[in-house]
Amino acid sequence: MKNTDSSFIKKHSFIIVFILLYFVLVSVKIGLSNTPFYDWDESIYAQVGREMIRDKSILVPIWQGKPWLDKPPIPSLFYGIIQLLPVSPEISTRIATLFLSCIVLSLLYILSYRITKDKLTSLLTIIITAFLPIFFQRSQALNVDVFLLLGWLGYIIWYHHIGLGSFFLVLAVLSKSLLGFFPPVIFFLYYLFAFITKQITLKQLKKLMWKTSVQVGISSLWFIYMYIVYRYPFIRYQFLDSHFKRVTASIEQHFGQRTFYITVLIDQFKLLLIPGFLSFLYLVFIFFKKKRKQYDILLSLFFLPWFIFLNLTKTKIEWYIYPVLPQFAFLASYPLYLLKKHAPLQIFLLLLLTSVYFLSITPVNKLFTQSFSSWEDHQLIALDAKKNRCRYLQVLVGEDTRTSYATLKSMDLVISTTTWWGNHPSIAYYADIKTSYLYSTEEARNQLDKLNPGGCLIVEKKDVSQFKNIKNEYKKLGTNTTYLLIKAD
Repeated sequence: MKNTDSSFIKKHSFIIVFILLYFVLVSVKIGLSNTPFYDWDESIYAQVGREMIRDKSILVPIWQGKPWLDKPPIPSLFYGIIQLLPVSPEISTRIATLFLSCIVLSLLYILSYRITKDKLTSLLTIIITAFLPIFFQRSQALNVDVFLLLGWLGYIIWYHHIGLGSFFLVLAVLSKSLLGFFPPVIFFLYYLFAFITKQITLKQLKKLMWKTSVQVGISSLWFIYMYIVYRYPFIRYQFLDSHFKRVTASIEQHFGQRTFYITVLIDQFKLLLIPGFLSFLYLVFIFFKKKRKQYDILLSLFFLPWFIFLNLTKTKIEWYIYPVLPQFAFLASYPLYLLKKHAPLQIFLLLLLTSVYFLSITPVNKLFTQSFSSWEDHQLIALDAKKNRCRYLQVLVGEDTRTSYATLKSMDLVISTTTWWGNHPSIAYYADIKTSYLYSTEEARNQLDKLNPGGCLIVEKKDVSQFKNIKNEYKKLGTNTTYLLIKAD
């Protein structure tokens, strides 16, 4: 066993060294910057995770004491557990995300090597993936997508192992809900195609479908539990709002042209899309010419249907493209595989593609010097609320947010939880008290009159003139260039 381990490490030493260096360098960047959680995703997942741990809620995400039925529990629970470590949460949770990203790169290498049996092709695939701006940013920020991709890759690699396959499918599904079922759907369609084209027998098809059904059934248990407990509200929040509406409408200002994700892809890969497109044409040609190669080609193009689906959805968010980035990185690297028997040409192409990538497409110095967040007035005023021991906190969102919310509501482009977050969810995290957001000045004036002793209200200074009911007994405790914190005695 020791000889086997030693042989594996020696054979794949480049990938091991690369991932270790990547982890160390990005960890140092995270530790040195130590910036606050930014809006939106980071502060939401950090707060939900913290509340899940406090309420001992393992299966149901919690936001401000209320069940958050839009999302499955794994990412938030993971971040809640990590925050228990005696390290700054802004550092520990981000390094934990980086660790998961390194596992993703490792699994991507395994999948690429399984397809090509070529170390250089597989190595270039993960190098390109690791430094794509979106992947690099998500590697050091709290997010759900890294869990989804980790689950997808693990499931694809160990699909035929019912136990491991089920584990990774559960991870994907309990991270991104129904979207986690993408891999078994693709496998189902492929084996149905293989049966129709008489590449497998009915008996083989039934065996494969049974295995897939068991995996899907295990991964569906959470949905059954949630429906039994919450009934229709769960259906409404989890499926109608979080899934159906996002596909059919540009909810919550996430507008974009039909070519939105194509534009994002071009921005990420630039010239590398040329070898990627040529690789795609070659693989499609081989798929129809050589039946014995079809399974490998399925794995080579596995995420393309997801990219097509993204372009059909109405809601446009840049980081939704995250799970398909490795697909195009693999296609851009695939020409190396075609030169596998010509070592000098393969090495030359490797150096050429790597040079083009780092010199003109993804300058590493810019990635490592870029800061994704910094302390802002809304986080500082939230710390004031915590320091002054507000019993609860209400926040009047800014004028722009109030206007856009009214417009979106009139167009039916909001969902049930839209008003939960305000324009700065990080206020709730850094205040660390029960926080609610108000979407009209009239509502804020009414709430100001009803403030109980210890209750606090945050308003922007430019909105103060609309509050004639600020009484003497209200203390103006926190103030900065943007916000005012008011507390009732």
